[in-house]
Amino acid sequence: MRATLLYQAGDVRVEDVADPRIQQPTDAVIRIVAGCVCGSDLWPYKSQPLTDNPRHMGHEFIGVVEGTGAEVKSVKAGDLVVVPFTYSDGTCEHCRRGLTTSCVHGGLWGVGGVDGGQGEAARIPWADGTLVRLPVGEDSELLPDLLTLSDVLCTGYHAARTAG
Repeated sequence: MRATLLYQAGDVRVEDVADPRIQQPTDAVIRIVAGCVCGSDLWPYKSQPLTDNPRHMGHEFIGVVEGTGAEVKSVKAGDLVVVPFTYSDGTCEHCRRGLTTSCVHGGLWGVGGVDGGQGEAARIPWADGTLVRLPVGEDSELLPDLLTLSDVLCTGYHAARTAG
């Protein structure tokens, strides 16, 4: 599959990488149908030192579930899903309190061997705690609007709420 990789500041390439596969029974694999570039992608774009292990880019995306591990219960093949800013198990103390970005088992997209959202497909760790099934199909004209649910809408809501 093709994916966007960051080798160092200013050096972004679209290259062939291994297809994602189920590694844990809690994983899903999705085919990405919409993604975008976030302002926070600019930080590594401007500052990442040269590396032999490029970073997979992207954390705002929507996809169609292609397959799931044996323990995944909330989504199935064919479901259209939005993928939040981070992945999370949905069960730890932080997740139960709504603080999924602090999940003890979760993490960031594109680092530590986890796919990013600017590619053709991605493995989704902790699929039940991470993926949110959408009530429309992948051909919906709402996709650009629904894509904002992955990060920017949530960030804007948090900013407005914090500001009162």
